[in-house]
Amino acid sequence: MISKKKLIEVALPLEAINKASVRENFIYRGNPSAVHKWWAQRPLAAARAVIFAQLVDDPASHPNIFTTEDAQEQERQRLFRIIEDLVLWENTNNEDVLERARAEIWRSWQGVCAENASNPQVKELFDRHKLPPFHDPFAGGGSLPLEAQRLGLETHASDLNPVAVLITRALVEIPFTFAGRAPVNPAARKEELSIGMKWAGSQGLADDVLYYGRWMRDEAAKRIGHLYPQYEVTPEMTKTRPDLKPLIGKKLSVIAWLWAR
Repeated sequence: MISKKKLIEVALPLEAINKASVRENFIYRGNPSAVHKWWAQRPLAAARAVIFAQLVDDPASHPNIFTTEDAQEQERQRLFRIIEDLVLWENTNNEDVLERARAEIWRSWQGVCAENASNPQVKELFDRHKLPPFHDPFAGGGSLPLEAQRLGLETHASDLNPVAVLITRALVEIPFTFAGRAPVNPAARKEELSIGMKWAGSQGLADDVLYYGRWMRDEAAKRIGHLYPQYEVTPEMTKTRPDLKPLIGKKLSVIAWLWAR
């Protein structure tokens, strides 16, 4: 098998990746990791960057195209800019940014296929029309399979822990299965019939999750809502919780009880 040195073996824009990874820890709205905090949750930004850099050739692997070190470094910086855009949280579902990354992955893969055209297993291993599948036997919270799928790879994941399997299925398998489908909840179906709305990606599934999540919340409130009353924030409370000072006089809902035995 003929292979080229990959970008990850030479250099990465680590500062941009680290900055995006740290910031991601403080983003909860829309962050899959907020659904369930896994023990060793991998930042999605870092996972996306690492997978991309593992699949894309380093420019030094193509001296016939990038004939000087300066040309190689210039091309490397271009790839770095793709990674820097790729790791930003705001670009998680930005199709323009993702498509640029996928195009680079395809370019490197088709180059590998061309160089291995004489391999006796070329049909099985080097199909230029199909990217190689991604395998993660220790998937944990599912960050790597999720990002591999986002970059256009067929993903396979497993873990011995059934909780990890459940999380990964919720992140990777279920959204992929229902991609592009309309929601089934009554409100959305009525709206779709009236305006002919189209549902892209996981929008339909997300709408169902929100609808039935609210339904379950409202049903729970009917039965046990009295256990979660509202409490007024008093000056006395702020002696041990100074962060509550701006909320003095306001009523806050109790969302959890800590039980000690």
